[in-house]
Parts: sequence; C-alpha cells; structure tokens
Amino acid sequence: MKHPDYVKELLLLLLVFVPMVYLGVIWNSLPEIIPTNYNLNGVPDRVGDKQEFLLLMIFLFFTNGLLYFLFRYIPKPDENEEPATETTNHIKAYYRIRFRIHIYLAVFTTIIIYLVSVGRGIFLEKWVFIGVGLLISMIGLVLRNLKPNNFVGVRTPWTLQSDEIWLKVHAFAGKLWLYAGIVIIIAGMFLTVVSGVFMFIFAAMALAALPYIYSYRLFYVTHG
Repeated sequence: MKHPDYVKELLLLLLVFVPMVYLGVIWNSLPEIIPTNYNLNGVPDRVGDKQEFLLLMIFLFFTNGLLYFLFRYIPKPDENEEPATETTNHIKAYYRIRFRIHIYLAVFTTIIIYLVSVGRGIFLEKWVFIGVGLLISMIGLVLRNLKPNNFVGVRTPWTLQSDEIWLKVHAFAGKLWLYAGIVIIIAGMFLTVVSGVFMFIFAAMALAALPYIYSYRLFYVTHG
C-alpha cells in the first residue's frame, strides 16, 4: 500500500506490544514455580518455572509479530490497478481482518498472563496452543472464500496476475491453514512446550512457503 493509514498501523502495533509491556511490568511479581496442569482433584500434576512460561509468551509474541509483518509488508500492492471504489472496500476489509486478528491475540495473551499472575494457569500450555490453532484455522476459513484483491490473501506475483490462479491457490491455502490449525490444537494436547514451539515454527514455514510454491507452479504450468 503506497500510503498506509499510519494511525491504524500505530494502533495495530500497540496491540502487538501491549501484552509484552504488561508482562514486563508484572514479571517480578510472578511466582517462580507455575502450575501448568491440574488433576481431577484440583492438585497440580505438572509445574514449570518462569523461563518456561517466558518461552510460551515469546511464542505468542512471535506469532503476533509475524502476522503483522505478513499483512503489512508482503508484498506491497499497487492499488492503481483497481477502481477507486473497490480499492476503498478492500482497504476497509484489509484493516478489519488485521484488527480482528491482533485484538484476538492481544486479549488472549493478556488473559493468559493475568491468570498466571493470580495463580490460575490451569492447562496453560494446552490453552496457548489451542488459541493459536483456532486462529490459524479461522484464517484458513477466510482464505478459502477470499476474492481476488491487492490487499489481503496470498498475494504473490502470480496470484495477482490471474484470477484463476488466485482462486485455486486460496482454495489450497484455506485447506492448508484450516488443517494445520487443527493439527496444532490436537498436538498441543500432548507435546511439551519446547516441542510445541518447534512444531509451530515448522508449521509457520510450511504455511508461508507452500502456497507461494503452488502459485508459482500453477502459473508456469498454465503459461508454459
């Protein structure tokens, strides 16, 4: 976007950083040992330390920052290719989707931090991965029905040149993100924090790379 709405971009960045600032403010008051799971009798059967909790928070902050970067900078669209009315509608949808994503993550992360600060971090690890998995699946549902535009979606050089490629790539990407979110939710029930974070890093690379590669292959198959 040639002239981003800097007020909205500032608000989005605030949503990214507010949970981090909140954690920094209360960090010294957090307990050194944090129960992360309880049995049916309400007795903790797994505990972790502050460093393990910090790893989970870095994971959430990284997720939030990565989504901001993807929507803000990759790639920069040229709105001159669209009629002014369509451009205005697409910009509104672009910011509406971004605000929903970052509000969700900011509220979710802040609630997790608060619950830990008051000693109620029940099923902490599971909730983190469930929350991120749900977000990824919801983005997948949006991608499946996303119409061609210059602002939101898998905006590669090849999807932007062909509506047919756009629709095929977004049908593929929608299923990929939906199923990846479900896998993260299920796997998060059983994996340790470190294993879960590595799983997410691998999933994030696949979610970004596979639609890009698929759009490239479709374009050169179609155009010889």
